Amino acid sequence: MLFAANAFDDRRSPPARRQAARLADALASGGDRRIRPDAGGRNQYHATVQPSDALAYGSSTISSISQYSFDALLDGWHDRLERPMAASDYADALAMLRLRIADHFGLTDTSIVFAASGTDLEYVGLAAAHNGRPITAVLLGRDEVGSGCIHSAAGRFFAAETAIGARVVAQSAIDPAFAGTELVDVAVRDAAGRPRASAAVAAELARHIDNAAARGRRAVVHVVHGSKSGLTLPAIGDVERLFASHGDAATFVVDACQLRMAPGVVRRYLALGCVVLMTGSKFAGGPPFSGIALVPASLRDRAHPLPEGYRRVATRAEWPADWPGADVLAASGNFGLLLRLQAALFEIERFAALPEERVADVIARFSHHVMRLVKRLELAEVPGAGTSCLATETLRTLDLSVRWPGCDFDVARAMHGLIARQSRQWLGHEIRLGQPVKTHQMSDGRPAGTLRLSLSMPLIAELVSLPSPVLDERLDRDMSLVGAAISASASMALAKPQPAPIG
Repeated sequence: MLFAANAFDDRRSPPARRQAARLADALASGGDRRIRPDAGGRNQYHATVQPSDALAYGSSTISSISQYSFDALLDGWHDRLERPMAASDYADALAMLRLRIADHFGLTDTSIVFAASGTDLEYVGLAAAHNGRPITAVLLGRDEVGSGCIHSAAGRFFAAETAIGARVVAQSAIDPAFAGTELVDVAVRDAAGRPRASAAVAAELARHIDNAAARGRRAVVHVVHGSKSGLTLPAIGDVERLFASHGDAATFVVDACQLRMAPGVVRRYLALGCVVLMTGSKFAGGPPFSGIALVPASLRDRAHPLPEGYRRVATRAEWPADWPGADVLAASGNFGLLLRLQAALFEIERFAALPEERVADVIARFSHHVMRLVKRLELAEVPGAGTSCLATETLRTLDLSVRWPGCDFDVARAMHGLIARQSRQWLGHEIRLGQPVKTHQMSDGRPAGTLRLSLSMPLIAELVSLPSPVLDERLDRDMSLVGAAISASASMALAKPQPAPIG
């Protein structure tokens, strides 16, 4: 199925429209079923394949490609959109991306692995830890990381089809090497929804590492920098202390898939010896789906050869040439993933060039207007960790159950869909908010309904160009529309019974 580059205002000539439609088609290729658009050109997260004029405050979930990145891709690839991507060309293009990523983050001697989604990136951490011993995967905050990570972190397929098109058995091991992997879940919030203390989380992680070692197992310990609700746990100082005391007994993986962190923080984690996972389709604002894993040389150099099961989840060029056993992977091209990674890097590099003081002002004004919205709607914010960083300042989680006591997680999920599908009809503007996330329970034990508001790199780049009075007017208007959409969707969702959740 071909899609116009911009369904709302495409003034291109017919040949240019055809090229744009081919690019949109390519962007939706080379991934699992989550990336595939429906007849209306949207994936299951309501994101469009083509650029959208939506008020896009949903980058905590996923993002549509910006017009800026779409045009840049079209300019670079317009004469090659009808040709298949050869394996050698794919390898050369990913090699160039590795150089640009290393330059942006200031990396030296770091292996860079690409994957079709953040969920697929979990297999990189397992490969870095694999040494023939059974693995204990310690996952931090299962409700605040990717929903499929409970499977991929344990070395299992998270769906019946992989990004390279292999048909598999969902929740079975990707390779016999991981058949005995066990998963341990560590909470990031208490029963009331308050973030747990960093030291308490670190102490619990240490206990799980010790327990795994006592049973002859290797622990793969996940920490999170910018969860679905903006939490960073444990604090990086506690991670450093945990690594100093338990680094020999565990492999540490930093889930930074929101990518709400500065390059200096990335380097600090890598210097410890942590694997760092990030995606290009949330804060970075690239098209869905893409993933980047950074692996310190110390882990690469002692890694065992990749198990053969990785042939069903990755191709040769996506892993560094010097990774042990990577030649087990088949050589083929994935044009869609390459395009998505390039688009994300366009946004990352554009954001890095913005004046820091203007970025800080945009983020501060966003926070101010979100707080006004919360007060106006008589909502509450889900408590954060109390620290100020990119993850907390650019992502806010609204507790809807304070205003609407019947609004549980399923009602909020219905509201999210209603806003995505009907806000243009209601208000003249499409509005994109972040999906609900389970952060706490209501008095009857049901998960409370939430929605998220977040900034992205492309949105900040747009807002930075506005003079301060105009910026305030824009954010005031946007938050008024967001508030109207939330209220309208609540009226509809709470007026009718909700279907029982699946599974």
